[in-house]
Amino acid sequence: MAPLAKKRRLDSQQPAELNFDVSARQEYLSGFHKRKVARKENARETAIKREKEERVVQRKQMRDQRKKDLEQHIAEFNAELRKQNPDLSEAESGAEGADGEKDHAGGAAEPPEEVGQEDEYVDEDKYTTVTVEAMGGSEEDEAEQHKDLKSSVKPDDKAAATKKRIWSRTNPADGKPKPKKHKFRYESKSERQDTRRKQKNKNQAAAKARREKST
Repeated sequence: MAPLAKKRRLDSQQPAELNFDVSARQEYLSGFHKRKVARKENARETAIKREKEERVVQRKQMRDQRKKDLEQHIAEFNAELRKQNPDLSEAESGAEGADGEKDHAGGAAEPPEEVGQEDEYVDEDKYTTVTVEAMGGSEEDEAEQHKDLKSSVKPDDKAAATKKRIWSRTNPADGKPKPKKHKFRYESKSERQDTRRKQKNKNQAAAKARREKST
């Protein structure tokens, strides 16, 4: 007796009808190259995007490493400086304490200069004597002091003062005018053709003159 045939279970999701699409078949058969080019383009864009992300990460790592190296170098330098100068840290702390006390004092006024004190100032060829006097002097005393100060200035200093000029781009301090920059202009196509034609005529005339001279 022959074995019984197996019963097949029907698939409930099978389509009710199959339609043959000629255009889809033609697109599939003729689109191998197009799909290949699309895959290459997609792979290229993905590689470019990945490379940009890697560069961003690499630059960030380099910045962090440089910052870390700089901080380490500064710490080592300060440690070596304190090691060579043990009193430096104490001096810095003392200076900070002095500054704090000065700020806490509220900025006390400096003692006034003594009345009648004379100070001498020497600046190259000028020699000036300044006398500190009390305020409220007479106008005659002020005029006399102005006259003495004016007479103490040498004529060379007056001449140098009159020769001073205001610096500018067109009038520099040395008095020499700044040379103007030559403007460069591109010739048009017609101008270049005209120039080449004139040069060619000139060369032909020169060659003709040389031939006539040789004969």
